[in-house]
Amino acid sequence: MSSAASAEDEDPIFFKLLFLFPVLGWLFKDAVHGNNEAKYYFCANIFVGWGLSIAFFGYPAIIIPALSLVFLAFVWIIGVCR
Repeated sequence: MSSAASAEDEDPIFFKLLFLFPVLGWLFKDAVHGNNEAKYYFCANIFVGWGLSIAFFGYPAIIIPALSLVFLAFVWIIGVCR
């Protein structure tokens, strides 16, 4: 058994579920288990996809991720203040 196969067996359940999604799962799996450059390509693909969604859908493609980050900011503030 190779080290990559054993590393895939030790993945958290969240990663295993994320790997099941067809396109995003393949990109994420390559970013986690691929070579060092795969992480940078994954980030570039996310930003290009976001840019294309802004070009096609306009303003909502900017606002929806920003509203999602508000929740994460509140969780972070509550976690820090405890």
